[in-house]
Amino acid sequence: MIAIWFFILLLSISMSLFVGSTGVSWHFDNQLEWTIFYKLRVPRTLLALIAGMGLVMSGQIYQTILNNPLADSFTLGLASGATFGSAIAVFFGVTIWYVPLFSILFSLFTLIVVVLVTETMVKTFHVATMILSGIFIGAFFNAALYILLLLKPDKVNSMVSYMFGSVSSAEQITVIITGTVTIICILLLFSMSHFIKIIQLGDDKALTLGLNVRFISWLCLLIAAVMTAVIISFTGIIGFIGMIVPQVVKRVYSVSIQAQMVLNLLIGGSLLLIADTIGRVIISPIQIPVGIILSIIAIPVMMYLMITEQRKKNSGINS
Repeated sequence: MIAIWFFILLLSISMSLFVGSTGVSWHFDNQLEWTIFYKLRVPRTLLALIAGMGLVMSGQIYQTILNNPLADSFTLGLASGATFGSAIAVFFGVTIWYVPLFSILFSLFTLIVVVLVTETMVKTFHVATMILSGIFIGAFFNAALYILLLLKPDKVNSMVSYMFGSVSSAEQITVIITGTVTIICILLLFSMSHFIKIIQLGDDKALTLGLNVRFISWLCLLIAAVMTAVIISFTGIIGFIGMIVPQVVKRVYSVSIQAQMVLNLLIGGSLLLIADTIGRVIISPIQIPVGIILSIIAIPVMMYLMITEQRKKNSGINS
């Protein structure tokens, strides 16, 4: 199964590189084709690949640590916070190196606020309340982002891309920044996969095995939040992919946590590449942001997963 998805990923990469509103041949017959390929297609393909892998890996970590299939950077409000931080950086015209820094700071600030609001509401750690708080805070940041659009209409195009999620503005520097951070975070999460597996056994069992559950949990959430924030700082909000892919992998494949991580990386990268390619060609030359394409695909799938999950619970109660 890993080999199959690796092959699909390679096909997705090839399709992303050579399919688009402007055709590019395998032989690069002229300088224009080479320029389009090297300056536009390669950075865009790499950013889509990195974003798909990073967002899905983060989604798996959120869902595993919080033990809730709805947990994701989108539902926890982290994506909206990170997007607002990036927009603030664009609003004040700072250099590109500060964009991911602003995104990380606002993403972590959102995580802290969500946790504080949750504990204030229920006096304990409750995941459902945490997700509800994340949705409310995410809506607040989206409203604040719209205010920025009104204050500086001249920057509206660059800011609007943050609201719908896009990889069309990919450049070599953005690929280097997101790629470096994402690879480091993924390697760290893989190195902690054994601890994550123990956490899945339950807090009591993990404590008896000598694991500091609270520290490991927050460290994993922190790594996932940083990875998400850096990706979103250059792509904008790309929702649902980090929520749905880990659920599908968990339901379809009964494999170890490490194998799930590998499958999530392969499927997440493939899905985002395919969605971006569809957005480029479906009504060419107009390009539809990848976030919109994924929403159209993901929302019906999400509804199906929720219905089947509820039926499974009802059948379990009746039996």
